[in-house]
Amino acid sequence: MKKLASILISISLLIPAQASAETTTSTPKPAASKSKVEKKPVVKKKPVVRKKKNFPTKKPLKWPPPGFEKKGSLYAKTATPKELLIAGTEYKYIQKDLIKYCDEFACLGIFVGSETGCDWWEISSNVLGVDPTDPTKRIIYGSLTTSISGSKARTIKAILLVSNEPIADGLGIGAYTANCRTGKPTQKVPSNTYTKSPDRI
Repeated sequence: MKKLASILISISLLIPAQASAETTTSTPKPAASKSKVEKKPVVKKKPVVRKKKNFPTKKPLKWPPPGFEKKGSLYAKTATPKELLIAGTEYKYIQKDLIKYCDEFACLGIFVGSETGCDWWEISSNVLGVDPTDPTKRIIYGSLTTSISGSKARTIKAILLVSNEPIADGLGIGAYTANCRTGKPTQKVPSNTYTKSPDRI
C-alpha cells in the first residue's frame, strides 16, 4: 500500500504540472492603433491677373516746331545739354557716339526738320577755338561734314556732330548749315568727316 500511495502522489504531482503547461497561453499585445490623418482639401490659388499700365502717349510735336530757326522749308535748333541727353535715351546711335567720342572730342547736338522730308541730311559746320596769338579772338580750327539718314516730312531728326578735335577751353562747334538732300547719298552715311585748317596741319 505504501508503494501504491507513493505512486499515486507522484502521479498527482505530475498532473497539475502538465495541466498548467497546457492551459498557459500568451496574452496578445494590444495592437497599436493608427490615428487617421485628415487631409485638408487643396485650395488652388487664383491666377493673379496684372493690369496693364497705360503709359501716356507721346504728344505729337507741334509744327512748325517752336524755338527752331527757319530757313525756307528747313528748321534747325541747337540742342541744350539736357535735350542731348534725352535724345541719347531715344536714339541709340546718339547714345553710342556720346559715350564713345564726346568725352574726348568736341561734339554738338542739333535738331533738324523739313516740310517735305529728306532722303539724307548733310550738315556743314566749323570747329572754333581760341586764337593762340590773341586769347580774346576765336579762329577756325577745322571744318566738319556730317552725313546721316533722312527723315519724313515734318519730323524732327536729332543729329550729333562729332569732330576729331580734342576738348579744350574755348573750343566748340558752330556756324553749321543743315542741308536736306534727296536721291542717293554721294558720301558715306552715317559719317563725320573732319578736316583741319591748312595753317594747323
